[in-house]
Amino acid sequence: MKRDPFTAAMLAMPLVLLVLLGAVVPLGALLTQSVVETEVRPALPRTAAALRHWDGAGLPDDGAFEALAVDLAALRAAGAPGAALMARAAARLSADLPGMDETLSNTATRTAETRAVRAVSVLVADPAWSEPESWAVLRQAGGDASGFYLLAALGLRRTASGGFEGSPHAAEARAALAGGIGAAALATIGCLILAWPLARWIAEAPPARAALLAAAAALPLLAGEGARATGWSVIAAGPLAFILALVLGLLPLMALPIAISLRHAGTRLPRAAAALGARPWLVFRRVYLPLARRGVVAGCALVFTQALGVLALPSALLGEGGLAATNLAAAARAGHWAEAGALAAWLLLPALLAGLLAAALLRPRRGAPA
Repeated sequence: MKRDPFTAAMLAMPLVLLVLLGAVVPLGALLTQSVVETEVRPALPRTAAALRHWDGAGLPDDGAFEALAVDLAALRAAGAPGAALMARAAARLSADLPGMDETLSNTATRTAETRAVRAVSVLVADPAWSEPESWAVLRQAGGDASGFYLLAALGLRRTASGGFEGSPHAAEARAALAGGIGAAALATIGCLILAWPLARWIAEAPPARAALLAAAAALPLLAGEGARATGWSVIAAGPLAFILALVLGLLPLMALPIAISLRHAGTRLPRAAAALGARPWLVFRRVYLPLARRGVVAGCALVFTQALGVLALPSALLGEGGLAATNLAAAARAGHWAEAGALAAWLLLPALLAGLLAAALLRPRRGAPA
């Protein structure tokens, strides 16, 4: 009996809504935070509005100077909440141009002490305001959105001239990202090497024994990452222990898909090739690997994407020098959602690439059985 397409769509609708509400919406909200500027404009709204009309050539007009003086006076009059807003704005500006935190603080103090015209009081309060670079940084940070946090996650920042340069924390940012992606790649390779004999053992075993072996292979997943991290921290620590714990914990995600592919293909072709005199390496390369291709691709994609997001293992075995995923969790706990969103974006990119590559490799070849 052929099912009505409308009925099929309605049956699938709850699952689609669950995916949207449980994954797409939260992830989209987090990624949006990585490009939204939220530090400078709440503190200096008039200045940000005045700089929208500045073309970036030379210094802005007197209206921008006066707006900055009014905003700083309002922050001082607001007391503790105003001081908190100014501290956030100063930290954001100094990340783009070192020294801007002192410039903003000095300007707020000196403009309140002078009786000169507001535009003049800002100009004489700190010589930095006679440089177009200071205003360019203020305009960029006071906009609606920018790529500041995405660049910062890569250890980069924009210059006033529109180019790029390394940020003060470039080495740490790049080491965290490279370490996370590199660890995921090493875990994938390690899992592939160790999973192959285990997968063959499961695939070639009788049904009852194969079920027991598959259940035993899945035990590391049932233990959970937190329990595995705690156990490994008692035995050893350091990068080698971290990679080993990562490989052994994710091994089922590699072994089980390969075992399913090999069991589905059967053992007749490898045995026939061996009976005809093919060497073991040739049987492995020309027979086993093509038969297990789908399982290998699926296992590599699963292990790589899961390894990118591990949190407990690096915290327990690597100490304070965390990877990108642990930095993301720390930023989220501290409420730094823009930083967390930027790290999530760069971690999501290799995961998406791995998924797209897996989809391309799993596509049935022309003339091959599905």
